[in-house]
Amino acid sequence: MKIGLFPGSFSPIHVGHLAIANHLAEYEGYEQIWFLISPQNPLKKKNNLLDQNFRLELLKEAVGDYDKFVVSTLEWDMPQPSYTINTLQKLRVLYPNDTFELIIGSDNWATFHRWKDYQLILKNFKVLIYPRRGSDRITIFHPNVSLCRTAPKIEMSSTAIRKAIATGKDLRFYMPTGMFQRLADSGLIPLEPEEIPALTGEPAVNIVMPDLNITE
Repeated sequence: MKIGLFPGSFSPIHVGHLAIANHLAEYEGYEQIWFLISPQNPLKKKNNLLDQNFRLELLKEAVGDYDKFVVSTLEWDMPQPSYTINTLQKLRVLYPNDTFELIIGSDNWATFHRWKDYQLILKNFKVLIYPRRGSDRITIFHPNVSLCRTAPKIEMSSTAIRKAIATGKDLRFYMPTGMFQRLADSGLIPLEPEEIPALTGEPAVNIVMPDLNITE
């Protein structure tokens, strides 16, 4: 089985995550997309994350009964912080008959050289990149890396959702029906706007089809 690994904190899950994964499942030949929910991203501060059990609950609810989506907590029982190379190697041992490919945004590709043992990832696994805003030029330097040229560029931010709740904004359409209010009512996000600045600058959502200059 060809499985696409879609790792993330999902703090919280939003419709941007779901739409990208849906596109990849239907158009890139994956039999399944695994949402690999991380207890701790080594490049993120842990205190910025929602409670992991609540994140898992929201993610399972958002995925619903779509049979091409699978929610995985594999990394929860692994040493923290979680490193992708360790996860990929463990999956290869646990599921030797399946093929796993890593799916990341072009923003993560820009910092991929900071990932632990990134050369080992590129040597042993394929990586699919989907476009993100601010990454209009992507340099691909390895035969195991490819760009999903057809994926829509959907810019939504879990951080923006948390800030919206903290500042009294209503971004209910950024998440599956009813989920934003549920998150707002959970009490898990501080409500003091002086601690979390209001949304400013560019809009949190920008949906366009990619027109990228690719150097391969």
